[in-house]
Amino acid sequence: MEEEKIVTLSEYPLIDFVELVNTVFADYVLPINWNVLSFKMDARENSISFSDSFVFLKNNEPVGFILTAIRGSRARIDAMGVVASERGKGLADRILHHALRHLKLKNIEQVLLEVAASDERAVKFYDKNGFRKNRNLYTFILKNPSQTSISYSSFQADNKLVYSIALNNEIQIPRKVNWLREPITLLLSDGRYNLVRLHFNNIEGYLIWGNTDEGTAFIVDSAPKSNKLSDWELLLNVSVDYIVKKSNPKLINVVSVAEDDILAQALTNMGFESVFLQYEMSKKL
Repeated sequence: MEEEKIVTLSEYPLIDFVELVNTVFADYVLPINWNVLSFKMDARENSISFSDSFVFLKNNEPVGFILTAIRGSRARIDAMGVVASERGKGLADRILHHALRHLKLKNIEQVLLEVAASDERAVKFYDKNGFRKNRNLYTFILKNPSQTSISYSSFQADNKLVYSIALNNEIQIPRKVNWLREPITLLLSDGRYNLVRLHFNNIEGYLIWGNTDEGTAFIVDSAPKSNKLSDWELLLNVSVDYIVKKSNPKLINVVSVAEDDILAQALTNMGFESVFLQYEMSKKL
């Protein structure tokens, strides 16, 4: 007789969990390749709760999981998956229902998630379980970025400065960020990325960026303390120039930008190309 057991992530060895996630997502539209350190950094940055995330075991072997992040009365499914041999047997439904029941008992009012638009099976699964599309999230790339002739000043920044500007923009514009660019996310990413304070003319802003092993660069966020689209475009131009001077990448990418975030319009206007589409979906509990 098969025995199914559910344990919290806090009760499960992290090295085994990371191996499970990498295995599950090896054939997904968006593969994951965590190690324990990168997972811990992701968990802190995105407010993943180990005591509210679960691993499902069958005969003591891991067969599925769900990672849940919590902020106040909101939760976010950071990732969930089932090993290939158990797909199509109803396990995904049991995992999701268990997590949603648990979150409701914790007085969570809304659950968010992101799913690749091209993954029709996953989109239908979440739709069947009461999740509805909120908006599109786009991943942008800029090929062969080049320097500009704009004169500006740059200084090393810290997360508190970034948080202050990001919070101001969220309130004053108001900027419609998704979970990955909420001010608290940027604050919790302390020590993970390169943070730069940029000044030109009367515009002040920040750039959060990094490099990959493949010779490309990525922008986590680039934002001026302003509600003018032209200022966002100028800061983005300066940000590209700064990255090119520092690392000369062949490509710069910006992942999962909400369609109604002013950053999305600035990226489009500055020649970044949209190459990947996700849906942000939500469910009220």
